[in-house]
Amino acid sequence: MRRLLSVGLCISVVVLGTVACGNDLTSLESTPSQIITESFTGTLNPNGGTTHPFLATGRGAVQATLTAIGEDNTAVVGLSLGNWTGIACNVSAANDNAIATMPLTATVSAAGQLCARVYDTKGLTAATSYTLQVIHP
Repeated sequence: MRRLLSVGLCISVVVLGTVACGNDLTSLESTPSQIITESFTGTLNPNGGTTHPFLATGRGAVQATLTAIGEDNTAVVGLSLGNWTGIACNVSAANDNAIATMPLTATVSAAGQLCARVYDTKGLTAATSYTLQVIHP
């Protein structure tokens, strides 16, 4: 009898714990993250790259778009998204043939430090200015 009581108590605690956790998970999953839009500007040198760290405050889609690149928006460069380590961008998604207005989209599963990187892939012949827009949770 004592053994049955112990087993019953353990099962009750597990069931109650699961119900309590289930409610928390449901409320987290149904709560949308606030959408943030950030703009970064810079100059990309031939054979160079520039990284822009930013903070995602929740989970959801992350979109990076070059809104301007060079004088006539025809330059082709690399664009990537990844996790910011504090010293480098660990790339998760990349497009080595990015052009102006072509978005690069990825999904983040939790809040954290992210980064967008613009880099030369096609042999720029001169320093090229750009504007990068990042939309994220």
